[in-house]
Amino acid sequence: MTQDWARSVKVAKRELLLRAAREEFAEEGLEGATMRGIALRAGCSTGAIYPLFESKEAIYADLLQHSLTALDAHVAEAVKSAQGAEAQVAAGCEAFLGYYLENRFEVNLGLYAFRGVKRQGVGRSLDDALNRALAQVLERIAEPLGQMQGRETAVVRPWVALLFSQMIGALVLQMAGRLKFLDTDARMLLGMMLTQFGVAGPTRQDKAPRAEARKGAPKSKHQK
Repeated sequence: MTQDWARSVKVAKRELLLRAAREEFAEEGLEGATMRGIALRAGCSTGAIYPLFESKEAIYADLLQHSLTALDAHVAEAVKSAQGAEAQVAAGCEAFLGYYLENRFEVNLGLYAFRGVKRQGVGRSLDDALNRALAQVLERIAEPLGQMQGRETAVVRPWVALLFSQMIGALVLQMAGRLKFLDTDARMLLGMMLTQFGVAGPTRQDKAPRAEARKGAPKSKHQK
């Protein structure tokens, strides 16, 4: 009973610190955030943080790992629910984009972009773990794309990187309000990109022009 109580208290403290850290990182970025700032927001001393997290980088990594785990579960469920490789590619991309449209804080979290986009990290070992977590999410799109194209997954990974780059770029532009004046949005752009792969766009296909596949882009088995 005592151990259960202690465990519950520890979990509650951890959640309180993570909520405070979200606020600190959102305002100060990773570079400007401090353990003291997180402690002040949490209403505790810095000494109360260190038994749970050894550094602000460890806290940031924990937040980002939680984000990527939730993203992976969301994408995995969407892909699992779709029938056929083409539908799985579309569902996986839509789930990826939709998750971040609903959780915009996590776009900045993943890009370390709270105070401008620049190369940052949380230490080599943590960076490697986070990169593997993101790669796992993208692999859920790469596998059905490879099946659809009749190619090895490794061969289509650069094309998934292209999709990833397009989705992140569109997300950033939409968040900045730079797509509205062009009468488009991130979902429409994703649909247009997917047509280049022979995949029907997930939404708003009535407005998205169906372009011919670009030379060099992977063709589906239905394309000549």
